[in-house]
Amino acid sequence: MDKKAESLSEIIELIKNEFKSLTREGDIQNLWFRAERDFIPLESKVPLEDSFNAVPFTPLLPNAYRCYGRVEESDYEKVYKNTKDIEDNLKAEFSRNSMMFLNQNRIENNDWNNYFLMQHYGLKTRLLDWTESALIAIYFAIKDNTKKEDAKIWILDPHHLNRLTYKKYANINSTMIYFPQTSKKKSLFDEDKKFDIDEFCRMYLKMDFELNKKAFPLAIYPYLFDERMKEQKSCFTIFGNEIDGLFNNPNKRHFLKSIVIDGSKKSDIKKELKWLGISEESVYPGLSSNCKSIQEKYYTDYLEKI
Repeated sequence: MDKKAESLSEIIELIKNEFKSLTREGDIQNLWFRAERDFIPLESKVPLEDSFNAVPFTPLLPNAYRCYGRVEESDYEKVYKNTKDIEDNLKAEFSRNSMMFLNQNRIENNDWNNYFLMQHYGLKTRLLDWTESALIAIYFAIKDNTKKEDAKIWILDPHHLNRLTYKKYANINSTMIYFPQTSKKKSLFDEDKKFDIDEFCRMYLKMDFELNKKAFPLAIYPYLFDERMKEQKSCFTIFGNEIDGLFNNPNKRHFLKSIVIDGSKKSDIKKELKWLGISEESVYPGLSSNCKSIQEKYYTDYLEKI
């Protein structure tokens, strides 16, 4: 049963406890975090033909898979093929429209940069957002403090996830979190049987897996295009052909934990975060966020007192 926290200090204490349960001596000491603002009923299942008109009802899925609702393992292959067909068209159309943006911002025009930008600007991809900052994740979880429903923080050990993913698909013992460099197709193993991590990542980008092998989610680092991504300490898991490859992973207890935040305490926790410098202004740098923070300071906080 998930634990529940009622203050920022309790959240931090629970995260510390989960850190101890996830990491072992000799492991790289690195956790990722993700906010879930609303609880999602697991019983929801949407017929594939109706999926794009459905409300998303499945946790820890990227948007490209989330629109199908709860997917049974028997439907994984069909969902994977549907997603690949759609994504190929999305990529082609986005690449055609992003050229001016890439040139203006001096961003190299390559497949990986385009895919990260697709996620950044709201297209449905197989990327799932995480952050290396627990405080940022907490802010996203309690940002809408007008809703009193409980919220959740997911805690991921990305190195352990990758260890299991590499081992399952390619029988490689590695924990590397990679920043993909190229999408040029190569051999997964060279003549000396050396593993090529760029090729492994390319298979995820292009959805180019062997049909008889399970490709579970892989933790990767993105190119940080702007100040917002940098301030939010953005990182991703990219999903392969195992549609629900995090939440329904048979080994998830080794790399995935969660804690629950009491929804009735969101306002108090939001104030505690503000004392620590975590607010709309810090999470979304820019003049618009500055104005929201100023208005909240002199109107929202004041009106709560009267």
